[in-house]
Amino acid sequence: MQALSDRCRRLRDENARLVRDAAEREQRVSGLESQLREANQLRRDVAKRLDDLIGQIDHLEVQFTARSE
Repeated sequence: MQALSDRCRRLRDENARLVRDAAEREQRVSGLESQLREANQLRRDVAKRLDDLIGQIDHLEVQFTARSE
């Protein structure tokens, strides 16, 4: 009976540890997902800015070409 009681206690302890580990991993995953969202937003912002700059360059090229003719 003592062995069964000891095993039950060990299993409860292990279960508690696994629950803590799972919670810590979930927190880490949430943090990484947040970082990923921020990085994706930054990527979109940079891509939009590059597109805007390319548009400005194209517009200036048209103006310079028109002036030189």
